[in-house]
Amino acid sequence: MKKTLSFLLLLVLIGTLWGCGPAMPKSFIKTSQPSWTTIELREGLEYDQAWDTVLDLIIKQFDIDKVVKDEGYILTDWTNSWSGDYLKYYRVRTTVKFSPDRTKVQLKPEAQFLTDEGKDSWVIGSDARLLATLKTDIMGTVGRTTR
Repeated sequence: MKKTLSFLLLLVLIGTLWGCGPAMPKSFIKTSQPSWTTIELREGLEYDQAWDTVLDLIIKQFDIDKVVKDEGYILTDWTNSWSGDYLKYYRVRTTVKFSPDRTKVQLKPEAQFLTDEGKDSWVIGSDARLLATLKTDIMGTVGRTTR
């Protein structure tokens, strides 16, 4: 009787753990299409200086997939370790685009959460912490001050 009860308890525990996948990070925001955030550049700031500063900030946090200075475009690689810890089931990247008149810079942080590793089922979204960090860093270096 004791062995049967222990065996049943073990089965229940295994079943419970089997159904539990990785936890979605609290900063993840599920969305069908991540949105752009716009930051106005300081008046009088030359494009080359703004570009170099923004690119330097991005390079310090991400590996770069694509850079096109003439178009003001930066796309990072997906990374599973932006938060400091490697998260197999969570990845982020960001796109940076300067406006055609080069008075604004736009950010689009993307995040994906893997729900089923065998099926490569990624839930699309954004990461609030990534957006806040990038926005603060860029506003603090090239952004227009609030009046």
